Amino acid sequence: MVTIYDIAKKVGCASSTVSRALNSTRHVSPPLKREIERVAKELGYVANVTARNLISNESRSIGVIYHESLEIGLEHQHFGGILQSFKTYVEQMGFEITFVSRKAGMRELTYLEWCKSRRIVGILIVTIDDKDEQLIELIESDIPVVSVNKVDLNCPAIISNNEQGTLMAMEYFLQNNKKRIAHISLPESSFSGKERCETYKKFMYEQFHEKNEPIVITASNYKYEDGYDAGMKLIKNYNSLPEALYAGSDMLAIGAIRALIDSGYKVPEDIEVIGFDDIEIARYITPALTTIAQDKYRIGVEAGKLLISFITEEEEKQKNLVLRIPVSLIVRDSTQG
Repeated sequence: MVTIYDIAKKVGCASSTVSRALNSTRHVSPPLKREIERVAKELGYVANVTARNLISNESRSIGVIYHESLEIGLEHQHFGGILQSFKTYVEQMGFEITFVSRKAGMRELTYLEWCKSRRIVGILIVTIDDKDEQLIELIESDIPVVSVNKVDLNCPAIISNNEQGTLMAMEYFLQNNKKRIAHISLPESSFSGKERCETYKKFMYEQFHEKNEPIVITASNYKYEDGYDAGMKLIKNYNSLPEALYAGSDMLAIGAIRALIDSGYKVPEDIEVIGFDDIEIARYITPALTTIAQDKYRIGVEAGKLLISFITEEEEKQKNLVLRIPVSLIVRDSTQG
């Protein structure tokens, strides 16, 4: 492992000077600071955040809440991608992340107690259980919190522009002369799912009035199997198959496509399908999935920037702040265009 002593030896200065330059604790001349940073990068130096915290008595640990009760898992490509870009950014800024727990050995703690015991300076909410009362206590504490999932938590949030994405999908169907459009919605607990579903229903009413009423099937969960079940319900519960299907996520769309194919229908010849997320597998299935792409990298980076600005008090905390990141339509083979 490269140390500050290795850097000092190559630069030709004291190790204390290297420490001051890399930690910006005291003045070091700009030319020398640039040279130290150049050599540190060249040698592949990685700061030992834990050791620095012990020496300075300053914590730089950011907690991440990723609730497993939703059965989404860290392998979820949307939330996993956000978390990866967030982690990369905050580590570049000298912070470290740790997953928030509610246990200290055998002892049960609240979120807030656990965070205070670990000297957590900021919180990123990725996935949560809406019914968890301890979350409210944490959000109302003096620890800065940013969400990348919900905007109704009384804390700042950074999410995709769900309305923009839904309208992109619906208008694309309309360009293809599709008027009977169904929607497989995310579970009712999903804030993004609610926004996408409400935008879909509003579009249908405004565009077609009562000629083509909304057809909504709510998935029981987020998995492929739930999309398959919803696709089967769509086939069995309606006399004629809709011309198009807009799904609240790629995984639900992929499951629904399998149900349609298993039932003898062709996609996109019999029914066009658009998903939401642009997960990696979407481009490899047959037919390749047309979808609304979320910018996972930007969401993670913007969340990191915002949270650190609150931690360092460069920005005043704004509980109702919502940043909506633009999305884009990726046209593939599950639609005719």
